[in-house]
Amino acid sequence: MIAGKTWRESCWMAVTYTLLLEVLLVPAIVLWPTLRPEAASLARMIPADFVKRLVDAITSPDSGAAYRAYMAIQMFFKGVNVVGIACAVLLGTGVVARERENQTLEFLLGRPVSRSRVLWDKYWVLALVVVVPIFLTSWSAVPLSWIIDHSLPFAAVTIAAFHNALFVLTLFTFTVLCSVLFRSQVHVAFAVGTVIVIQVGIFFVQQIRVASLFRFSDFDVYGPVLAGNVGFMQLFLASGVWLLGATVLLYLAADRAFRRMDL
Repeated sequence: MIAGKTWRESCWMAVTYTLLLEVLLVPAIVLWPTLRPEAASLARMIPADFVKRLVDAITSPDSGAAYRAYMAIQMFFKGVNVVGIACAVLLGTGVVARERENQTLEFLLGRPVSRSRVLWDKYWVLALVVVVPIFLTSWSAVPLSWIIDHSLPFAAVTIAAFHNALFVLTLFTFTVLCSVLFRSQVHVAFAVGTVIVIQVGIFFVQQIRVASLFRFSDFDVYGPVLAGNVGFMQLFLASGVWLLGATVLLYLAADRAFRRMDL
């Protein structure tokens, strides 16, 4: 019942989120033949080493390799990292904090189910809302690429989508934890937003970017996957396992805090 109510409240956001990812993806694919000749000039304008690697990849003489590098940026490094995280934070913020603000939390906890079950029923539905559109829109890029006579390997796209979904899910779970700990959605959004802004800022400073969480979801992760140089287990053991572990720990912390929470 709680899961059904959560889905009814979030289904239109799921549709909007999916469409937004798709709307960003389609022009990126269609405009690639026009953008590629201009990409080389970017290398002279960008000092950061990791961005130069990115530009070098999309200006490769191998048109297929250049396109896969470009799509790694458009689909995952840019598209999901922006839209997916925004959706994850927006949904996660209200999991508990909104119930407090609407004064419905006491009614919710008055149901004949444990607090852990209440949190889980809300969590898994919203987690699917966050994760499923990442796969759907990423898979759609495979046939869309045929329009411009290019191809994307379905298996590699799926591996990259899985890793990107895991990264977004980690941030969603962190937001859920904050939603349990803070009493208003504004405070949750401010806390999570502050962490994300700091992490993004660190990411773009070459000397300290090793400390940024976004290194788990940058071009150096997705580029080699779409190029076919990194498989699922290699990626998972290198960084995916850390994201999964963080997600589990964050959820357990949220569950513990929710069970001990005072109304």
